[in-house]
Amino acid sequence: MPAASKKRHETVTFVLGAGASRAVSYARATDMLSPLDRDFFDLLQRLRPQEKDEPAVGWVVERMSTLPFEYRRSLEKAFYTLHLRSYLQRKLAGADETEEEAVVGNFARAIVALLRKAHGTRTCENHKYVLQGLGSADTVISFNYDLVVERALREHAQKKGIAFSPAMYALGEDAPVQHFPKILKLHGSVNWELNGKELRVRTGASDDFADAPGYRGYSGEGTRFPIFLPFWDKRVTSEPWLTPWRRAYRQLQATKYIIVWGFSLPTTDVKARELFTISIPEGGTNRRLCVIDPSQATRDRWRELLPNAQYWEYENIKSFTSATPGWWWGG
Repeated sequence: MPAASKKRHETVTFVLGAGASRAVSYARATDMLSPLDRDFFDLLQRLRPQEKDEPAVGWVVERMSTLPFEYRRSLEKAFYTLHLRSYLQRKLAGADETEEEAVVGNFARAIVALLRKAHGTRTCENHKYVLQGLGSADTVISFNYDLVVERALREHAQKKGIAFSPAMYALGEDAPVQHFPKILKLHGSVNWELNGKELRVRTGASDDFADAPGYRGYSGEGTRFPIFLPFWDKRVTSEPWLTPWRRAYRQLQATKYIIVWGFSLPTTDVKARELFTISIPEGGTNRRLCVIDPSQATRDRWRELLPNAQYWEYENIKSFTSATPGWWWGG
């Protein structure tokens, strides 16, 4: 593959969803793939968790098995059904917060256990290739909790002596990191911790990714965790989530090139859809849009959302890297 062009002057935004993490170059290294919504329950049943994760994984498997089959085929439906049930029990029947906290805490730990098994300390060559040419004006908007992006950019960061600081994730008001893209993780990250209304980065130095997976997103209290579980009502207008969502809005307003990889624009995630609608006005006029996804329905949803953008579609990352648009290489 050719090296990414240094001649681009317009801003680029990569939008990554679960499908991008599913398509890592090491996907078949084990039989444990990065989970998607529909196969979360199947993967969890197959998982041999670490001893510390066994109680949470067992709890989630048992609870999900009591739901209708269609709910077991959807992480989002299963989670928000169980969470809503416990919430209503507290509000209507006067129950305490024990069950509600158990739903959130055990799902957080089970999800992290799956992601740790799927990704470990491996580096994805696909992500490394497509992200390596991004600079400080560019941004990765990720809806994934995992550390696939960080590991793909780790070597680049080491060469420049850059730490994975809060500024890199735009968690505060610090200036952008020079010569390095912003990483906006709108659903949180497994290497963060939540302290009050402040998100902190637990793996600041690139060496922190060397020996251990770094998957600690289950570290939280009550119903508050540094990963944004699939609540039906995602409170993105409250801190600490407001800051990265606002940064994403500004970035999408300013960007000309948008590359969407593996984000299905699900109908259940209304706030994510509306983020793109209000950030990219006039149906994407004067924008260039690439959508990389095996699902024709997903590609059609993006095309419908931004009908006035110049449009390229690809079924997988290999087809994108083998026939990139001319503008991607500075053409």
